[in-house]
Amino acid sequence: MSYKPKILIIILIISYVCVVDGQDVIKTFNLSKLSTPTIVRLSDLGFAEIDYIPLETKEQSLISKIDLVFFNDYSINKIVPGNGYFIVKNGGRVLKFSEDGKFVAIIGKTGRGPGEINQIEDLDIDKETQNVYMVSGWQQKFYVYSPNGEFIRSFKVPSYVREFRFFEDNILCFCGRNRGDNKDSFILIDKSGHLLKSFPNEYQFKSKSGYGFTHENLFYVFNGKLFVKELCSESVYSFGNSGFQPHFIIDVGKKQVTPKVRSECDMIEISANYIQPINLLEIGSFIYYAFVNKFVQGDVRIYGFIGSKKANYQALFDIGDGLTNDLDGGPDILPLTTKDDNTIVTLIEAFDLKKHVASEAFKKSKPLYPEKKKELEKLAASLKETDNPVLVQVRLKH
Repeated sequence: MSYKPKILIIILIISYVCVVDGQDVIKTFNLSKLSTPTIVRLSDLGFAEIDYIPLETKEQSLISKIDLVFFNDYSINKIVPGNGYFIVKNGGRVLKFSEDGKFVAIIGKTGRGPGEINQIEDLDIDKETQNVYMVSGWQQKFYVYSPNGEFIRSFKVPSYVREFRFFEDNILCFCGRNRGDNKDSFILIDKSGHLLKSFPNEYQFKSKSGYGFTHENLFYVFNGKLFVKELCSESVYSFGNSGFQPHFIIDVGKKQVTPKVRSECDMIEISANYIQPINLLEIGSFIYYAFVNKFVQGDVRIYGFIGSKKANYQALFDIGDGLTNDLDGGPDILPLTTKDDNTIVTLIEAFDLKKHVASEAFKKSKPLYPEKKKELEKLAASLKETDNPVLVQVRLKH
């Protein structure tokens, strides 16, 4: 499926909004203006270093072909950077690779046997123990596995959990909202599943079509803090011991999915007229927001937005194009997650990497770091088309 429709796309204008007395100014990124497409180069954003890490290809570590645009559907695919390693979820399998790409272990197993999880809705790493936590939403049950993949224990939780993240020594869970009548949006539990606090659902609705979204909520971590953005909210919040605090606003105007929209519109109307979030990250002084603007047959518009938190830089690009790699001339970059506050992480299929390096565009490219271009040529020559994806890390200059 192509993600490069010949259409107008959005360049966003940043405005500012003041909140209640005593609080800082909250920045608003306004996505309601239309303009023409633009190219965003890695160097435009201050990226200066790029590393390629081939993920070892073994029979037990094979990763099936991935769709990067929708990679962050946590129930299907996800990548979680750990302390010196990476966890990759690919369908029903969870694989651990060392920082240099060596295969380490299979974490857990899907199934109905002892210690097996029936369906993995989401997963995260406990930084204190390096244990991997997985959740089966419909079972209302968490499963805990050791860093080497062995089953340790499981525990029940009081609500359906769609996605979760660790917060200090506890777990913040998003309860999902496809039905519309959930009592709570979030619950905070300890690492044994005991309820510590619940947060009521402010966006209840009566579903007209039962249409489900890939993300009812987006989690991410930046500067040691946990952030959330719910589908029906234009605000991004930080989460702390005092609850949720406003961080910034993403204003999409009439394209905002609201409880009213969910109560009155069917799947076709929503897909054609309303924004559906895919991914949200902060990296350095920028935010990255990926979303579906329109998804109907013959007219698919999926964009990535880059906005500066400190200056007036803003740009929006076609997700199918990604961020132009002018560092070494390699394949363009589509951010998936962050390793730290200054490093984005993505994956590139071995076949696509080899194809790109063999292209005339690559041969004629004049990147900022010609020596890196030569290194990439050697890497491509060492790969087989059927090898596992290559993990890519791109870092901001210090």
